[in-house]
Amino acid sequence: MAHTTATPVAQLAGQPANKKIKFVVGGVIIALAIAYLIYTGVQSSAAYFLTVDELYAKGATIENQTVRVSGKVDAATINFNNRDLLLQFEVTSETGQRLPVIFNGPKPDQMREGAEAILEGKYDGQAFTAQSLLLKCPSRYEENGIEEVQVEAVK
Repeated sequence: MAHTTATPVAQLAGQPANKKIKFVVGGVIIALAIAYLIYTGVQSSAAYFLTVDELYAKGATIENQTVRVSGKVDAATINFNNRDLLLQFEVTSETGQRLPVIFNGPKPDQMREGAEAILEGKYDGQAFTAQSLLLKCPSRYEENGIEEVQVEAVK
């Protein structure tokens, strides 16, 4: 009789250990999947933030990579095609270097002389093709306030 009671006890003791191993393996797989998703999410949204001078200093090493560039809008160079929603202009650095910009989307109302533009897109060695355009300019309603407007490119 003792022999029959010992067998079920041994089987019961083996089952919880087997369930623990399955639980640990499942937890590790889930943790690895979450870590992978976080890594790929950060990599896809990561972008260098440069000034116009820094973009030119990096040269060919930065070409065709997604970057963010900041500079002041030169109002004399603004050219907007209403029909095709194509906006072309130049941003300047503090040292006077100029970067031609092409943006396919609506022209923001704040697009004027001296507005600080933060552009996100790719530089091909000739011009910067912006996918996102953020303009900062002094607000006309607040004495020292800053008004920000962000516009996305037409896909």
